[in-house]
Amino acid sequence: MNLDKYYPIYTQQPQAASQRVHRLFHYFLSHGYEDYTPLNLAPNLGTYHHLDTVTRIDFVWSCPLLCRYMLTASIFNAYDMHISDHNPVITYFDASLLIDAIKPARARQLGRDTHRVFKFDSVSAEQWTAFADELDNLYNLCSIDSTTFGAWPLNQKCEYLHSRIIKAAKSKLPSVTVGNTYTPKKPKDLESLIQSYRFLSKVAKTIRLLHKTPILYSSRYESKWTTYLIRLNNICLSYNNIFTTPTSLPSFLYEGRNDGFASLLKSLENMTLLLR
Repeated sequence: MNLDKYYPIYTQQPQAASQRVHRLFHYFLSHGYEDYTPLNLAPNLGTYHHLDTVTRIDFVWSCPLLCRYMLTASIFNAYDMHISDHNPVITYFDASLLIDAIKPARARQLGRDTHRVFKFDSVSAEQWTAFADELDNLYNLCSIDSTTFGAWPLNQKCEYLHSRIIKAAKSKLPSVTVGNTYTPKKPKDLESLIQSYRFLSKVAKTIRLLHKTPILYSSRYESKWTTYLIRLNNICLSYNNIFTTPTSLPSFLYEGRNDGFASLLKSLENMTLLLR
């Protein structure tokens, strides 16, 4: 999607934004979706070729609830498959998404009193090999021919594949059955890292606002910065293996007014990127 083309249309011609080709873009912006640059910033990530045409992917659209789990993304080349002119973007998520995505409410809705949690952090190489072999056997013994499978709607295909994967996982991978009131906990180190990242993002957002509109600066922001600075210094000490270059933070927020908070914002954004 060429955002340089669509953004002006959306902001300057709202009556056209909900028509025809603009409907998808209008839907994204109206339902809380946000735009994100490719996460690993590789020069070949956002470009793919098909039929002598080069297409650039400027942004990957994602629901904000999923963005904090995103690690990286890559372009899958569908050219050799001759099934589509569109190359899908494969996005990789942090494994904690598997834990957070468990939906006890859905289980209760289906009348289930318990749900199964697979213990991915304790899977041995032998267990994973056994799981992969079992999954291959289930697909090889499949009684559904490729023509019938190809005619199914996409949702039906996904549900079928999901059921095969779960069946193989239940037989080979370690798991535990828990009640619907059970809430899996993240490892302490991971939880601490996530909280620090969110805090850095929050502070960077505040300074970004002051950089954009310096006139908003007041004693209220100075008081906030006094509290922020203590935690920021603690984060620098806790993750000194990540922040290899010393980060200089002003003792008082008004010191950043000399350049419109630009240097401070750059330091915070760099810290956020490194922690991410």
